[in-house]
Amino acid sequence: MSQAESTGAATATATGSGPSSPAMPSASTPTMPSASTPDDRATSFQAVKGEPEHYSGETLLVSAYAVLWVIVLLWVALVWRKQAALALRLDDLERVINDAAKKSRPAP
Repeated sequence: MSQAESTGAATATATGSGPSSPAMPSASTPTMPSASTPDDRATSFQAVKGEPEHYSGETLLVSAYAVLWVIVLLWVALVWRKQAALALRLDDLERVINDAAKKSRPAP
């Protein structure tokens, strides 16, 4: 081997293009074209083939409305209870005020 060949081999090994270096793509190596282009891809709906639906849409809709109605009814019942408690408290306050007013009036 001549000196020029050994220098070239050493340079090729140092830069990673020699036979002992791992295969690395270089700029001159063409890359594989993608398997699909935008024209190859489908633009229409295609159903996914797999497991069947666990619940139908109708069942989910009815369940959602039932849950919402239960929440609304519970909220109305809670507001009703609070209103009843406030009405009792207001009645007690009116009674206390009337009793205090009767005691503060002088007897005729």
